[in-house]
This record gives sequence, structure tokens and C-alpha cells, in this order.
Amino acid sequence: MESLSIPVPHKVPFRQGGVWIQQAFFLVREQPLTWLLFAAMYGMIQLTVAALPVVGQFLSMVSVPVFAGGFVLAAAKAMRGEQLRPLDLFLMLKPHWQRLVMLGIAYFGLLVLLLMMMAVLLLLLFGDTLQTGQAFERSPVLMLLLTLLMGGSLFVASLSYWFAPAEIVLREGEPLPAMRYSARAGMANWGAMLYCGLILAVLFGLALLPFGLGLLLWLPVMFVTVFMAWHDVCGEGMPRHR
Repeated sequence: MESLSIPVPHKVPFRQGGVWIQQAFFLVREQPLTWLLFAAMYGMIQLTVAALPVVGQFLSMVSVPVFAGGFVLAAAKAMRGEQLRPLDLFLMLKPHWQRLVMLGIAYFGLLVLLLMMMAVLLLLLFGDTLQTGQAFERSPVLMLLLTLLMGGSLFVASLSYWFAPAEIVLREGEPLPAMRYSARAGMANWGAMLYCGLILAVLFGLALLPFGLGLLLWLPVMFVTVFMAWHDVCGEGMPRHR
């Protein structure tokens, strides 16, 4: 049940999306080796889980909110000026991991539902032309609109997840209420969220060069950006860098 004490999300200008990333980088820079270690552990675990037959991809996706919660808790600890320890990514998760797993399952279910709805819509509009590959030639404008609709739907779905791990680990929220609150906060700040996502996407492309080594920095910055966004929109406002 959602608490009445949870504050109404703040509405921030779109440029805050870039400020969140900047503040996240500043925080990571204060204890870089520990954050790089967190990223390396996360990457190795995810690669190992994803390699499992049959259920690997599902388990990998469901586990993302668990690690997101760990990074959020580590970011909150670092913001308080405390020293991070190598195992903090796991040790601080003990009271929260079950709700974070349920969040991952709920988000996975939401994505599957959206994809099924899009598939049904495509079948209703184009039918047999999908099998012959003539759907786009038949109505390119309609296909473009469907592509935009799908992209917009996935973006809205991502807003229902973005703040949810922080709501669970920092406010003891439950998965579904946390997703509803995240959607509410995200929709109120969709411009900043989109701007932040675009910058992170560009940085992700740069992080892949050379040999993906930049991901060791991109991953903690990305996860800490989630905390900075939550703190700004759902918490006490934009924290000042010490």
C-alpha cells in the first residue's frame, strides 16, 4: 500500500536530464575504484546468468532491478560521505531483494504484454502481407506510425520502471505501487527523462570503444544517474556536489 507520506513528484526542466548524469559522474569520481569493481562484478554475473540455457535471458532481465537497487543504495551511502566497501552492492540488498525480483518479473510481464498487443495490431492491420514482406510497401506511413507507437509505448513502460528500484530500497515500497509512482513521476518529467536517455545512449555507444572497456565507467554512472534522478524528482531536490 502506498504511503500518504510519499511526496508528490517534482516537475523539473528537461535540461535536468543532463545534470543527473553530471552529478552521477561526480559521485562516481570520488570513489572510482570501488564503482569500477561494482561494474565488473555486475557484468560478470550478468554474462554468467545470461549464458544459462532456456531461462538465462529471463533471469538476467529479472535480476537487473536487484542490482539497480544495490547501486542506488551504494549511491545513497556515497552521497552521505561514507566509504563504500566492495561487497556493499550485495550486503545492503538483504531486506529488499525479494521485492526487487518481483519488480523485475512485473516489468518483464508488462513488456511481454505490450509486444503481444503490438503483434495483434500488426496482424489485424496487415494480415497475410506480413508473411510476404509486403507490409511496408503496402502502407509505409502506417508502418511508420506503428513503429512510433511501439517506441512510445516502450518509452512509457520504461518510465514505470525507472524510479521503482529506488522507491523499493529507499522507501520500502512494494513493486506495483512503486511502478505506478514511477510512471507518475516519469510522465510528469518525460522531457528530462527522454533527454537523459538520449545522452546515456550516446555515451553507451562511446563506451563500447575500444573493446567495451568504457562500460566499466558507463554502468555505474548510468545506475547512479537513476538515483540522482529519483533524488531530484521524488526526493529532496537536486543534491549539491560537495
